[in-house]
Amino acid sequence: MFCMPANVLRTLLILGLFAAATAGCQPTVGVGGAAASTGAGLAQAPPPAPLVKMRPAAERGRAVYEKVCWACHGNEGLGDGPAAAGLVGPRKNPMTDFFGMFGVKLKGEDLPSRPANFHNQVAQRLNTPFSLFETIRLGRPHTAMPAFGPKPAYGANRGFPELKDDQIWDVLFYAKTWSTTPAAVAAGQEIYRNRVTDIGGGRTATCMVCHGRSGDGRGDDLSREIAARIWGWDKTTGAGIFTDVNFMLQRKPSELYQAIWNGRGLMPAYREKLKDDEVWALVDYLWTFMYDYRPARGQ
Repeated sequence: MFCMPANVLRTLLILGLFAAATAGCQPTVGVGGAAASTGAGLAQAPPPAPLVKMRPAAERGRAVYEKVCWACHGNEGLGDGPAAAGLVGPRKNPMTDFFGMFGVKLKGEDLPSRPANFHNQVAQRLNTPFSLFETIRLGRPHTAMPAFGPKPAYGANRGFPELKDDQIWDVLFYAKTWSTTPAAVAAGQEIYRNRVTDIGGGRTATCMVCHGRSGDGRGDDLSREIAARIWGWDKTTGAGIFTDVNFMLQRKPSELYQAIWNGRGLMPAYREKLKDDEVWALVDYLWTFMYDYRPARGQ
């Protein structure tokens, strides 16, 4: 038979009595009575600072492109500039740096580095403007794409000259215009403003009725109904507000396409109402609500 030593038993009894005594001193919380509003007396958080200080403009971006980008990416954005054929990635990678800490110098392999072709619609549609901004500002590690901001990312080269953030936004939207055409943007505008479709509940409307002529959600009676049901809509922020710069800059064109094609929340699906190329034309037009579009050279 197991017998607990007297000193251990005495210690356990003292701890038990202490726990029982202190338990009675804990504050109590009443759960009865009327429920209070969770938002009562709480100040709203300030809106996030805009990622862009001024409205990007493709025409301003063209001047930047012709100064610092054309030599690699080419006059028409095809990735065939005079310097493109000789571009290679830097001779460093995580392994060369790791062994360098121990005084072992390894020579990295020179690999060709192909500049981006801005006419490649697939690549353009799978990247957010913000990710493109970071590529230009920080560079692309272990490739010939240098950083044009004050500090390169790890493994990226320093570019020249240094570009301000507003210049980067301008030039990336200029490059973006190569992935569409003036005809597509005009077609998207026509659909947005004038194409009447069945939106359910016995109602018909154009995109403009809900999203507003300026893309700010200030449209007809339907937009006011939506604002009463969707948090942020009445403050012109969030999904479906194409003038919300922070929202749009962090969206892939493919995401906007999917929202139109499949619908989302109160947004009906348009897969049986619009053709595939019409949806893409509409997506291309939606971006013009937050930057000044102008056809790229050669269009």
